[in-house]
Amino acid sequence: MELRPLELRVISAKDIKDVNLFTKMDVYVVVSINGDHRTAQKTPVHKESGSNPNWNCTMKFTINETAAHQNHHNLVFRLKSNRVFGDKEIGSVQVPIRELLDQENGNGNVDHQHVSFSVMLANGKTKGVFNFAYRFGEKFSMPALPPPPFPGAGSYKHGGKPVMAYPPPPTGYPGPSSGHPKGTYPPPPQGMTGYPYPPPGGYPPYGYQQGTVPGYGYQGYPAPQGGYYPQVQQPQKSKKGGMGAGLGLGLAGGLLGGMLIGDMVDDAYEAGVEDGLDYDY
Repeated sequence: MELRPLELRVISAKDIKDVNLFTKMDVYVVVSINGDHRTAQKTPVHKESGSNPNWNCTMKFTINETAAHQNHHNLVFRLKSNRVFGDKEIGSVQVPIRELLDQENGNGNVDHQHVSFSVMLANGKTKGVFNFAYRFGEKFSMPALPPPPFPGAGSYKHGGKPVMAYPPPPTGYPGPSSGHPKGTYPPPPQGMTGYPYPPPGGYPPYGYQQGTVPGYGYQGYPAPQGGYYPQVQQPQKSKKGGMGAGLGLGLAGGLLGGMLIGDMVDDAYEAGVEDGLDYDY
């Protein structure tokens, strides 16, 4: 992969759009390749520069010359006004790096070449001129990185032995072919403590235990006469919000009626004025 250093000198801008209403603009430029924030570099802020800022700021980038010749790389300059309550973009300039390479003709530039481009506004119109200079360095090659291992290849230690992802099971616990009778457990290893084994017959069922009580009474209490308990009446819920709902409906109706009456009065007034202007002599 062939790479080339690219050195830029962001010089100035002239007659750009003023996006401030009451104060002079403090303008700076953000430069990147294809608008990628990972390659972005920023000039200092020219305080109170207005529509004619100057920077003379040098930046250095490294480009993939093959991708640039295929027109895949653009220099993006974004002019912004520095403000207290959030910066505002003034305009932008996009320059294909292929165009700069064609002007360079494959020969290393000893001095910077000066170029100027129009500043594009958000509405698609142009306003102002942006000036910068550039030069390319000598080519250099970078070896391609090896591809990552395919999924499931696993990792290996030095010597080619595979690394186990999980530790082996602890010793001391017999497997299915341990020889112990079915349904029994071997004694725990020496020095190991834990929960005791379940008693013969298993643990009792989970939950509360309640004996069977004849009749319909609860345990410990005799059943009432007749064999059933009297029905308990649920208290009736009070009707809340009746007054508030009625008041809200009344206000809404009054508002709607007032709007209708107002429209009728306006129509009648306009009709009366029009009729009054027609005089028969």
